[in-house]
Amino acid sequence: MAAVSTSGISSEISMDKFLTLFVTQLQNQNPLDPTDNSEFMSQLAQFSALEQAQQQTGYLANMASIETASLQLDQITMASTFIGKTIKYSNDGRGDVTSTGVVEGVKLEKNGTVSFIIHGESVSISKLIEVSKPAADES
Repeated sequence: MAAVSTSGISSEISMDKFLTLFVTQLQNQNPLDPTDNSEFMSQLAQFSALEQAQQQTGYLANMASIETASLQLDQITMASTFIGKTIKYSNDGRGDVTSTGVVEGVKLEKNGTVSFIIHGESVSISKLIEVSKPAADES
């Protein structure tokens, strides 16, 4: 009973609202004609299913967050191996206009992507074309 759809309109029912409705129903039932046990058990089962679904959603969201953080750490670690190396990168996204520079550092952008720092500017790792050692290391 996580979502109820009526004419394309969807509304979430939280556990608090469900319990409030359930308790109100119990308080206002006719004592001479109480709720059938099977109906009562059905409602409890729906509540239990709702609670389990919310726990699973939280667990999956946490796992996705951990996976994203792990992927970003892997990207930063890989990108940091380029520090001190000369790279050729695309300025236009197609590789027609290129520049060359020494990677001074790496940066995790606000959108979650990793960039190289070259001449104090961020260059997306996706623009990388070629890597070479700096002239001083070529002996």
